[in-house]
Amino acid sequence: MKNLLFVFSIVALLTVVSSTGCGSGLRFGGVVQFDDGTPVQGAIVSFIDVKKQYDGQTDAQGRYTLHGATLKDGIPPGEYRVAVSMPSNDDGKSTFPEKYASIETSGLTCEVKEKENTEFNITIMRSEAK
Repeated sequence: MKNLLFVFSIVALLTVVSSTGCGSGLRFGGVVQFDDGTPVQGAIVSFIDVKKQYDGQTDAQGRYTLHGATLKDGIPPGEYRVAVSMPSNDDGKSTFPEKYASIETSGLTCEVKEKENTEFNITIMRSEAK
């Protein structure tokens, strides 16, 4: 009888743990587009703070959703520096402005507040392409 109660307790505990999940952050994303309104497809959007980096990739409409180490992980509230990078073409060249690929030069920052904002839209200036 004790063994049955022990097994039941373990199963109940595992059920609670698995239903709450590991992700404790917020679902957060936005749209990346060029200054002429064209969506940026295939870009990697990175939000970086002093502890961790959260990434997302834009789809055909320029939409991205951030995640941590797993797709379940959301992004916690806080101050972030933001970078947007584009993989090079097959020829190794990119027409995407380099300045956005680094948090040091992008000029992009975002404060994520719990339950206040759920998106950060980014406009890429084509004129800044090198």
